[in-house]
Amino acid sequence: MSALALGACATSPLPAPASISDQPIDPALAVATFDSAWSTINRTYYDSTFRGIDWNGARAELRPRAAASRTVGELRATIRSMLGRMGESHFGLIPAEIVTMAAEDDDSESEGGGDVGIEVRVVDGAPLVWRIDSAGPAFAAGVRTGWIISEANGFSAAPALAAAMALPDPRARNEAFRLAGARLRGRFDGDSGSVVAAAFVDGSGRARHLRITRRREPGEIARFGNLPPLNVLLTHSRIAATPGCVGYVSFNIWLTPISPAFDRAMQALSDCRGMVLDLRGNPGGIAGLSMGVAGYFVDSVVPLGILRTRSNDLRLVTNPRRVSLTGAPMRIHEGTVAILVDGGSVSTSEIFAAGMQYLRRARVFGDTTSGQALPALTRRLPNGDVLMHVFSDYTLPDGTRLEVRGVIPDVVQPVTRADLLAGRDAALLAAVRWIRER
Repeated sequence: MSALALGACATSPLPAPASISDQPIDPALAVATFDSAWSTINRTYYDSTFRGIDWNGARAELRPRAAASRTVGELRATIRSMLGRMGESHFGLIPAEIVTMAAEDDDSESEGGGDVGIEVRVVDGAPLVWRIDSAGPAFAAGVRTGWIISEANGFSAAPALAAAMALPDPRARNEAFRLAGARLRGRFDGDSGSVVAAAFVDGSGRARHLRITRRREPGEIARFGNLPPLNVLLTHSRIAATPGCVGYVSFNIWLTPISPAFDRAMQALSDCRGMVLDLRGNPGGIAGLSMGVAGYFVDSVVPLGILRTRSNDLRLVTNPRRVSLTGAPMRIHEGTVAILVDGGSVSTSEIFAAGMQYLRRARVFGDTTSGQALPALTRRLPNGDVLMHVFSDYTLPDGTRLEVRGVIPDVVQPVTRADLLAGRDAALLAAVRWIRER
């Protein structure tokens, strides 16, 4: 199962490449690119009736506009207009220059891949330092959770956030917050050893201007299809509990390097009475990996959900793990399981959390997820851009769709600036408290 279930705008932040949007485009190439995008979706979209959308009409209307495109940017705008008519997540267009730049950077001898060790969340319209690596350069420079990020290398998210606040639809507003936060977070990335100039407002309201030297970002670089290289990082730790311990596992994306790392984590935490799986901010990845991870906690083959394509149904089922990836015998974890989610938990993270919740094998804590759970594929178009397109619907075994709805936590625990400034992770504390009381 190599279907991609990844937030359409959730690839690893990259330095902004030189745009080719203003470059002229040959009319024949423009039409070929448009036709390739339209026909790919026409062949593969899961509903042959296109949910009542006039897909042929969209082609008839927009193809002449594509043919008249004078620049790459005009063609992209036309294709994105076409994709927008589908009204679902996981339709997207990744510019060729981003894919090319990422590949060149990955193959070069330059350091690249630098970060400062922070994660960003928008809370009540303000971009905050949500999590910080205590071993990272931002922490060493004095940055702390709950600080407002005013700007990074001259970029401020304030205009985008102000526009988002004015959106009447809460779902659109939250998605705009997520994208603005991801863009701001990306400004902290760059070449290892380079410096980012950032401005913050600390807990006392004082402006703090800092220059932070980027480190080599921890983790492992992975590739999937036509997407840019993505950094994969899994961490695990023990949280004291009486008696025993609570295991904590967090990973940032569902790509193949998490399999051996998760296996090692489960072996290291095998004596813990309960487990917390932190999927907050995890944009998804390979949908099939959810079956193997669920198998560490479920001792039988049972359905997690159903992928419905145009031609058939593909069932995601738990894959019980009785042997480690190194061949050593393993016992299924029989203790309690808590899953942490938020608005940044997308796609495969939603598929896994909802499936475990449906099976009543886990209790979910945090905020409602993004509601973007449709598996997608990628295809390189004639002009070099990469099309991300939905090929399957996804439902729980009882037919419940996650698209738009998202995963609704059993225990809603929103992020607040007060908690962050106090160094409190309210959702994690609630999950650990629940496990201790079991």
